[in-house]
Amino acid sequence: MTTAARPPLPLIPAKLAAPSIHPGLLPRPRFDEWLQRLPQVRLAVLQAPSGFGKTVLASQWAAAFAGAVAWLNLDGNDNSPRQFGRYLLNALHRQLEGGCPQCVNRAEQGDDGLDGLLTRLLAELPAEHPPLLLVLDEFEALRNREVIAALRFFLRNTPPWLTLLVCSRGLPDLGVAELRVKRQLLALDASHLAFELDEVQALLELGLPIAINREQVERLNRRIGGWPCALQLTLQEVQTGRGMDLFLEALQLGHPYVRDYFREQVLYGLDGATQDFLQSTCLLERFSAPLADRLTDSCNGREMLENLERSGLFIQAVDPLRQWFAYHPLFASFLRNELSTHHPQRMGELHLRAAEALLEEKMAEEAARHALLAHDPQRVAQILETHGRHFYRQGRLELLQRCLAVLPESRVAESPLFTLLQAWASQNQYQSDQVERWLQAGEAVQREQFSAEQWQRIEAEYQAVRAQVAINQGDQQRAMAFARQALALEPLTMRTSRVAALSVLAESHFVQGELAKAQQQHEENVRRAQQINASHPVLWSLGQLSEIAVAQGHLQKAYNLQERALQYIEQEKLPVTPIMEFIHRVRGQVLLEWHHLDAAEQCALQGLEILDTVGDHWFLQCYVLLARVAHARGQQSQCADYIGRLKTLLAGDDYHIDWQANAHAVMLTYWDSTQDKDSIRQWLATAPPLKPGANHFAQGNARNHVRAYLALNQGDRALPILRQLQLDAERHQLVMDQNRNHILQALAYWQREERQSSLDHLHQALTLASGTGAIGSFLRLGKPLIAMLKALQHERRLDELEHQRAERLIQLAQQQRDFSRAIRITLDEAVIQDIINRPDVPELIRHSPLTRREWQVLSLIHAGLSNEQISEHLNVAPTTIKTHIRSLYQKLAITQRSEAVQLARSLLSKIQGE
Repeated sequence: MTTAARPPLPLIPAKLAAPSIHPGLLPRPRFDEWLQRLPQVRLAVLQAPSGFGKTVLASQWAAAFAGAVAWLNLDGNDNSPRQFGRYLLNALHRQLEGGCPQCVNRAEQGDDGLDGLLTRLLAELPAEHPPLLLVLDEFEALRNREVIAALRFFLRNTPPWLTLLVCSRGLPDLGVAELRVKRQLLALDASHLAFELDEVQALLELGLPIAINREQVERLNRRIGGWPCALQLTLQEVQTGRGMDLFLEALQLGHPYVRDYFREQVLYGLDGATQDFLQSTCLLERFSAPLADRLTDSCNGREMLENLERSGLFIQAVDPLRQWFAYHPLFASFLRNELSTHHPQRMGELHLRAAEALLEEKMAEEAARHALLAHDPQRVAQILETHGRHFYRQGRLELLQRCLAVLPESRVAESPLFTLLQAWASQNQYQSDQVERWLQAGEAVQREQFSAEQWQRIEAEYQAVRAQVAINQGDQQRAMAFARQALALEPLTMRTSRVAALSVLAESHFVQGELAKAQQQHEENVRRAQQINASHPVLWSLGQLSEIAVAQGHLQKAYNLQERALQYIEQEKLPVTPIMEFIHRVRGQVLLEWHHLDAAEQCALQGLEILDTVGDHWFLQCYVLLARVAHARGQQSQCADYIGRLKTLLAGDDYHIDWQANAHAVMLTYWDSTQDKDSIRQWLATAPPLKPGANHFAQGNARNHVRAYLALNQGDRALPILRQLQLDAERHQLVMDQNRNHILQALAYWQREERQSSLDHLHQALTLASGTGAIGSFLRLGKPLIAMLKALQHERRLDELEHQRAERLIQLAQQQRDFSRAIRITLDEAVIQDIINRPDVPELIRHSPLTRREWQVLSLIHAGLSNEQISEHLNVAPTTIKTHIRSLYQKLAITQRSEAVQLARSLLSKIQGE
């Protein structure tokens, strides 16, 4: 008796339907070029780990594809050849006009094997047809070799109008290598699918209820590595600005939702050997197959790495030859947490193995970090003895500090090398008392170990450290004395000691306003540092040379020196160190002065990325630069956020006057823009004292006092400071400071309505700017600059360069947005005439013109100020303001304040920059 064949189960409609596209989905136009190429290839592959948006992109492509789309969602049951054949045939049948009914019928009957069924399908398909896209989603579910072999056969023989699009965590075994050679493959992996910065920002702006700045965007994307899944989590978790900071911290520590995702979607189903390999290698920032073998006590590292890549785990090659690999940052953090939680006893052993293996690979810095984590002081000491000088030459001071901290103090004191390394690392943290303590401890122990000649040479090296401490403390004379003692003898322990001493000597001359001497010595220092391959002092001196060039008014030369430093970094293939932030920061300051806001912002963001692991203390200057960019763009909320960060940093630490002056300058500008007089008064009460303006930071600090007095309408107190500053700037040839001082003097006299003196200084500033290239320093005046420049053009003879710069500055100032609604300008006759000449101005104003004061009152009414506030702003009696208001109402034939506001908005919008 024959048993009847069991009828097939009904087809599930959801398996043959493309996912619906969410209406709020972010468009990603950079993939449009790939979409256009789809009909030209036989196979397209979207291959990336879970959560990288493969299905989303495939559904977007399907919706935009110029032809029919057949979609099949795969699962484990499709490893049955019969089921896979039925679904594949039905997916195609539904999208073909003539269909493939014979094959569909045979598939339902189950008479043919999959090979035979696909052979019949290929014979039944038409030779010509409009383009058709066949999408196989979640391809990693297919593990049956018969199914994959049959599909490979099918792909090799498909008609040219059919393209197969595969979404898979791993690389599909479909003859990819052959298709790539034949240019019949289009392949995108996680590096392509990861969100770029602009996409992250656009998505967050679309989905978050708060404004987010570029610095937060970049910090977030560094944490998540562009992983779309984590971006979706961000949209769910972040509701406030503080919430974003907390979320970023949670990501770094290991967010519980991320841990749950990795456990469920990645670790689940992995065999024990694979999980052991992941845990054994996750402590390394990057690793190769030989390193993996050392950590796992095996010899199949290469095979395991290839399997991990094919399986679509969160791992990627970090070099073109695919010898070195790294885990996705969030996945690495997850694996480390799992290891420390479930196998804490393995941590020390793995770190020690890593240290030994990395030393054999000549990767001393990574080895030192693992020796530290292994809590092995003896190994750390051995690494420092061999590689400590190199760490210092390359600027790895934070690593040195950590290494030396695990050694007994007696071990440091008995070694001149360790004493010097400890002293230099401590001074980098501005721990001057600790520096001297370490030096004295070393002197007490070491003196008897060396001959008199040797000890003199060691002592000279110690004086080089003392010289750096003295210059940090502002004691130039003492610093120079120590530096000269250090330069008198050849060093015995560290060749960099003389380079450091010469750098201090140069810096001392710079602080005292002796720019030519400082420049000569820094140039010599660059040459000496390059001879001994000491990249840290090379970059430091190049940065200092660029600051000298700025002080001399040579901004292009400064930019070229910064470019030289960046080229040196690239040519020497230097690893990232904090000194590189200095180069990007001073470059950003030049770009800001040129009003290249996007480029200046990018420099600040690069600086923050470099400093990401060294502590918030060092973020101050980058936040200053970002605040200035935000202010120049009129981004009030972002500027306010950065100002808040600056206040927090300044309150929590003691900074050099140079850093303080830069931070205070943008804070004062912000407070002035928002009419926050109380904050300005409070700043004046505790401001750093005035000192002779022999250098740019003393000049900058003094100008901050000037800005504060001008914001409070106390020009009488500002002008004496400015006059002395100008004398000092001329004496020391600080050309850029002369330029900035003239600008502020022009504003001070303009506020006092001493017109000719104001225009004299503005003309001198404009003349100097033809050489310095200054733009940003002018624009910090805000809207008053427009009236001042128009008056200058009207009354003074300008040469062609000056005229062009004036026009450019007027245009930029008109585009600037004020934070307050006030058009806080002193309306000048030249500006008023520009308004009256506009074709849309009512005839009534042309024939019955307002006085200059009435124009000012009208602008302040537009700003929303009350009569009392207007009288305070203009420093006149309230009764006088009432008289002006009655007069302008009569001239304009209006009776209500709302009419005055509306008229002022239409007349003054161009000046406001709206």
